[in-house]
Amino acid sequence: MEAKAKSVYEEAVYALNGLQSNSSVLQKAREERSAKAYQNLIDTEKHLKTLGVKLEDLDALNIIHVAGTKGKGSTCAFSESILRKHGYKTGFYSSPHLISVNERIRINGKPISKDTFAKYFWETYRSIQLSLKEGESMPPYFLFLTVMAFYVFVKEQVEAAVIEVGVGGLWDCTNIVRKPVAVGISTLGIDHVSILGNTISEIAMQKAGILKPNVPAFTVPQQEGAMRVLYEKANTVKCPLLLTPHLEAYEKAIYLGMQGAVQNINASLALQLTNTWLTRVKCHEDINTTYSYDVMNDEYSHVPIQMAETFCIDTETQDALENCVWPGRFQTLERGKVTFYLDGAHTLQSIKHCARWFEDLSQMHGTKMHKQSVLRILYFNCTGERKAESLLDPLADIYFDLVLFSPNRINVMKDASSDLSNFMVDPEKEIQQCVTNKEIWCHLMRSLHENELSISSTNATPIGSELRVKGMVNDNAFQFPSISDALDFIFSSETLNKAYSCDIDSALCDLVKNADYIQVLVTGSLHLVGGVLSLIDT
Repeated sequence: MEAKAKSVYEEAVYALNGLQSNSSVLQKAREERSAKAYQNLIDTEKHLKTLGVKLEDLDALNIIHVAGTKGKGSTCAFSESILRKHGYKTGFYSSPHLISVNERIRINGKPISKDTFAKYFWETYRSIQLSLKEGESMPPYFLFLTVMAFYVFVKEQVEAAVIEVGVGGLWDCTNIVRKPVAVGISTLGIDHVSILGNTISEIAMQKAGILKPNVPAFTVPQQEGAMRVLYEKANTVKCPLLLTPHLEAYEKAIYLGMQGAVQNINASLALQLTNTWLTRVKCHEDINTTYSYDVMNDEYSHVPIQMAETFCIDTETQDALENCVWPGRFQTLERGKVTFYLDGAHTLQSIKHCARWFEDLSQMHGTKMHKQSVLRILYFNCTGERKAESLLDPLADIYFDLVLFSPNRINVMKDASSDLSNFMVDPEKEIQQCVTNKEIWCHLMRSLHENELSISSTNATPIGSELRVKGMVNDNAFQFPSISDALDFIFSSETLNKAYSCDIDSALCDLVKNADYIQVLVTGSLHLVGGVLSLIDT
């Protein structure tokens, strides 16, 4: 019975993967996006109607809608956790998934089961397929999943839905939501420039597209250009926009289940969103007891935006924040002598936060290992239009014995029924991106350490330094064809295919095998983090 259920799920994933656009089609869509972007919303509404879901049904879901460049997923996770702890049946739609696509659609904090996913998938797929007229095609991957998620939430009768924007906001298909209870905009930065624009102001304008008339909105401290755009857009649409206070402004000490100092910003945004939700939906006046906090940070005082007030943190909210888990973001996992530090940072700002987090935590862990040998490895990949130079530069100041690169694919050959197979990227471009990433890293190392590599006479010399001194400044960076091969090397597997790692000599293999402890930072892409988790998180 279990094998049959798994087969149905795999068939659903196979059909879903068929909705991925190939790289050439995707590029054409990007070029035409400005002229046809609104079609996303038209198609989303049309397909929802096919499933019998009206916009009024979405209104009844009591939605919190969150956009942003970084931190929006964590903000949503905190928000969902708080509402669930207060006793409401929650729905949570997020992207991308880390391991299995059913992670994107959650009920009461848990991904819907694979059986349930397959059931709703085929109901959605077949209904839309039968409705298509001549010349029409099935909706693309993300739009399909968005329609399906709303369909699931309506059918499952959730009382509160937390919706994370996919890309941008204005033309994102999640923006079919017309009457959210509250709206949040997390930290903004430069990302998805071919779709959203090249400047922070252009990107902010796209994100501000989710602001709605008379719907309370909250944002975190932003760059000047971004903050001004949000303020002006809010005034234009008559949306009350408030700035979230620092987490330390609350009278009660707040403890978070997620690592990383940046999570304080995301948690504060979630607190404001959920307090507004609880007040508006159920009129919980006892939760809304407020304390004045109107001192603005001088850095943002040039924009006349009002600071939100703090309020009493109840037990349910504190428990929700402490127990909230969001995998792949500032996450650590121990596997034997190997400790993985996983963070899907893929913007300059988030990489800087990731670098500080890893440096502090790995050093703290390292001091507990006394004089035993500790090997540090960076495992990195970035994709698409992101600039590897800006992402690798903050990591170049951290000492790594080895640096590994690979595409975001589990094995050399992609499986069409795998949740993690991405067919929207040209395979040759995937490999070339890894080559480029490695070259950039080596260039950074030459620039930073050309005259600094010498043997230390102290006992504190990091393991691997003797190899670098022998002319291996650029020989500590290696490329693998897949995540499986990279992990085989890290775990010193006897089945390591030497054909895939012909540039790795036996001395380096011995270095990995003989290390007492290995610390591996995995970053640059959530898809890379997800691939690693799928193989080690068992």
